[in-house]
Amino acid sequence: MTADEFFARYAAGERDFFRIELTDADLSRATGWEKNNPIGQAITGTVLGEGDLSGTNFSANDMRGCNFSRSKMVRCKFILTNLTGSCFSGCDLRNCDFGGAKLIRTDLMEANLGGANMTGVDLTGADMTGANDGGAWYESALFCDTTLPDGTFLKGPHPVPD
Repeated sequence: MTADEFFARYAAGERDFFRIELTDADLSRATGWEKNNPIGQAITGTVLGEGDLSGTNFSANDMRGCNFSRSKMVRCKFILTNLTGSCFSGCDLRNCDFGGAKLIRTDLMEANLGGANMTGVDLTGADMTGANDGGAWYESALFCDTTLPDGTFLKGPHPVPD
């Protein structure tokens, strides 16, 4: 499926893209930049589970409540994307770029975050139980009421220094 096909089906009301194959697509579609604040697409509440989305650019979109569970998403870009309440359980997120993304109350359980750029992400309320985050970079990230991969619960804010 191409990015244009995806957006046409989404605009027609479709929200279930289970097992979609959408590799190296550009879904960022940012329409403008105001004071470094991207204005992208709203792709909320969409099911993208068990698909191959590797290399897709989701940057600057509003993707609250999306279900990506068990998808292959190697090298995806989620720069400045709002992923609040989304599910990445069991996803292969190796070498993804989440720079500045909102991962508030996000399910990252059993996800492979190896080599992911998590610079400046907000992980408030996120559950990372069982995730593999070897080699992930968390500079300036915010952990607040976050469950770490080893099951440790970080109560209150724990910003990672620059």
